[in-house]
Amino acid sequence: METIPECTDMDLQDLATPIILFLAFVGFVTCLTRFLWVTLALTLGGAGYVSMDYPLNEATQANWLIAAAIAVGAFVLSRMFATPPASKPEPVVRKATHEQPEIVIDGTNVMYWDGESADLSTLKSVIDALKRRGFGPWVFLDASSRHHLRDESLNERKFAKILGVPQNQVIVCPAQTEADAFLLEYAREHDLPVVSNDRFGDRPSMAKGLRLVKGVITNGKPILHGL
Repeated sequence: METIPECTDMDLQDLATPIILFLAFVGFVTCLTRFLWVTLALTLGGAGYVSMDYPLNEATQANWLIAAAIAVGAFVLSRMFATPPASKPEPVVRKATHEQPEIVIDGTNVMYWDGESADLSTLKSVIDALKRRGFGPWVFLDASSRHHLRDESLNERKFAKILGVPQNQVIVCPAQTEADAFLLEYAREHDLPVVSNDRFGDRPSMAKGLRLVKGVITNGKPILHGL
C-alpha cells in the first residue's frame, strides 16, 4: 500500500517564501505610488540600519545589488501607476457662431433681481429681453448656483435648455471659484458690456473701463439701464 508523502515544514517554507516576497514587493510598489517621499525616507532609513550589521563588502555586495535593483524596479513601476495631480479646471469659453453683438451676463447676480431667493425665471426674463434687442448673451454662473437653486443636477446643458441659449454660451465656473473673475476677464478680452448689479468692488482693476448694465424687475419685466 502506497504511503502519501507528508508535507514537511521545509516544503511549506519553500512554497510560502516566494509568495511572501511577491506580496511584499507589491506592497512596496503601492506605498511608493501613494506615499512616495515617506516610503523613500523609510527605505533609506531601513537600509542604513541594516548596513550596520551587514556593511557593503565583497561578501554582501551581491545582496546589496539585488536589493538596489528591486528598489529601483519598484520605483519605476510606482511612477507608471502614479496618478498625476489633478489641475483645477478652467471654464471652456467658446466663441459664438453668430454675428449678433455679444453681452456678458452675471447669471448668479441676475437671479436675485426679483427677490431674496434665486430664481432662474428672473434670469431667463433678462436673457429674453436682451435677445429681443439683438444681443447674443454669454451667461456666467458660480458653481454654487446649483445650491442656491436647490438643484444639484443642474449643469451647463440643463441651464442652457432652461434659459434658451446655446450650451456653449453657458459657463458654470469651477467649484471654490467665483464667476466674477472669469466673466470680467472675458468681457475685457472681447470688449463686451456686463449685465450685473454688482459693482465688483473687490476687483476694481478688472472692472475698470467696462460698461456695466444694471437692472430691476418691475411688474415681472426687466428694466435695463446702461445699454
